[in-house]
Amino acid sequence: MEFDLVLKNGTVVTAGDVFDADIGISGGIIKQIGFDLGAGREEIDVSGNYLLPGAVDAHTHVDAEFQGVQSKEDFYTGTLAAACGGVTTILDYAIPSPGQTPLDTVETWRAKAAPKAIIDYGFHVAVFQPDDAAIQQVPDVIAEGFPSFKIFMMGSFEHNLDGFMDMMAAVGRHGGMINVHCEDACCLGYLARQFNKSGKYGADYFADSRPRIAEGIAAMRAIGLAQVAEVPAYLVHLSCEESLESLNRARGKGHTVYGETRPCYLHLSRDLMQEKDGILFAGWPPLRESDQMDILWQALESGVLQTIATDHDGWSREQKKKFNKVDEVLAGMAGLETMVPLLYSQGVLKKKLNINRLVQVTATNPARLFGLYPRKGTIAIGSDADIVVFDPSVKKTIRAEEMHSAADWDPYEGWQVTGWPRLTISRGEIIVRNGQVLCQPGRGKLLKRKKFAESDARM
Repeated sequence: MEFDLVLKNGTVVTAGDVFDADIGISGGIIKQIGFDLGAGREEIDVSGNYLLPGAVDAHTHVDAEFQGVQSKEDFYTGTLAAACGGVTTILDYAIPSPGQTPLDTVETWRAKAAPKAIIDYGFHVAVFQPDDAAIQQVPDVIAEGFPSFKIFMMGSFEHNLDGFMDMMAAVGRHGGMINVHCEDACCLGYLARQFNKSGKYGADYFADSRPRIAEGIAAMRAIGLAQVAEVPAYLVHLSCEESLESLNRARGKGHTVYGETRPCYLHLSRDLMQEKDGILFAGWPPLRESDQMDILWQALESGVLQTIATDHDGWSREQKKKFNKVDEVLAGMAGLETMVPLLYSQGVLKKKLNINRLVQVTATNPARLFGLYPRKGTIAIGSDADIVVFDPSVKKTIRAEEMHSAADWDPYEGWQVTGWPRLTISRGEIIVRNGQVLCQPGRGKLLKRKKFAESDARM
């Protein structure tokens, strides 16, 4: 048979194997893996390169609005940055406007993404007001292919606890999963009042206003509430040993709970907050002490943590510096384009995790947890041909002006990395070649995902 595309002489990496092979692709699907496959209408020699599954970033905010500020990023620039960094699928958080139902929120996000996204995408649905109308829509939202719901344990969480318990129970009954932002509302509220009353504003005080204990308390409580509600739980952007202890203990007892961390917690420490423009690095939770980085690397390698995701936000420098109070900052930073190269350069090459584990935490595990496996997250016959031709010999200095995010700064400005994508292939189409974008906005497809209860998610 003749293939649309044949990748020849590559080194295939999956969650469990590393082996040399050619890959034959037709109709956007991986059709054969091996040698002497036959001709392709296009054949590319990828000798000396790894063939990685396209990364699945399960936590992004590529078109965000907060405190009346609209991010510079949108679904075009955000997915462009993703593709250039080897990410071929994102799961973005659909955030409701006041009074908006979950189904209406999904429709809003579809309208944002459809004309702009260049890679495939799905949504998690955030819930701030767990009223009867929202709870009644849970089965319909899941049936539409959006089986994960986000809860923030801050703000109005305590005032709506009965509703959130009912929401979590409904999600569990209908085969879904809850994603939980773990920071304790009581701790954060108390500290913000004290700091603001004392005039302790800005980056110097930000990390202390959201301490590790607040994350630890919330993580322990989230796990317990999820057990009572009988719903699987996914704890997002964990940053410190206090939350990891609860996660590890619960998983050791067989509870269905999973943990995610962000690249910034692996690579950056809170010392940056004391430097000029330190407010740029503000996020929820904040950067932690440098010793927490080693703890997180160990948790990622050992399996205490299951995924890594960026929590990508494309704020500009001016936008980030506009807010100064500890409880009013614009949280988040860009990271889609650098996630995979930094994990390879700072992780694999420094022997903090092996390359199979890199594939697990960036591609296979998020695809399994969120109902996309084996369509996404692996290189296998029958899977979508989402493949990154990754050149481990490339040396590159990260410069914001060369990145593709709409943000005008990069948290890793000036960092030198070894290893960068040579080609990014999405459903068999080469969409990025050596940094050159070859596709048009709107080619990305909306992904309707399997329920957690029906997915290959146990790990």
